[in-house]
Amino acid sequence: METREFLLHARLEHQVLEAWIEAGWPLPRRDTEEQRFAEIDVARAQLIRELQEACGVNEEGVGVILDLLDQVHNLRRMLRGVLSAVNAQPEETRRMIVAAITAAARQTADAESQRSGR
Repeated sequence: METREFLLHARLEHQVLEAWIEAGWPLPRRDTEEQRFAEIDVARAQLIRELQEACGVNEEGVGVILDLLDQVHNLRRMLRGVLSAVNAQPEETRRMIVAAITAAARQTADAESQRSGR
């Protein structure tokens, strides 16, 4: 969607949008001279407004939260790729991979328990 339509959907003033783009919060595509926004940008703008208005999160906090959300989404994408690769393996290989992951998770949980004194 074009900038004007995005501003209506996101209920934003143009100056606010420019500041948000400068901060890297929405990431519009550029088609020639015009910026193009996706539905995810509208959802992201709504989240930003809610964080600021309803939760009182300052600009620095919004940036941190958005960065963490982006990291979670990237990790999910990576895990989907790993899962696809594991599922493409023969059954015996999949069992070995699951066993190795389970053992590693147990070791991590045990180490965390020892560190916290539980």
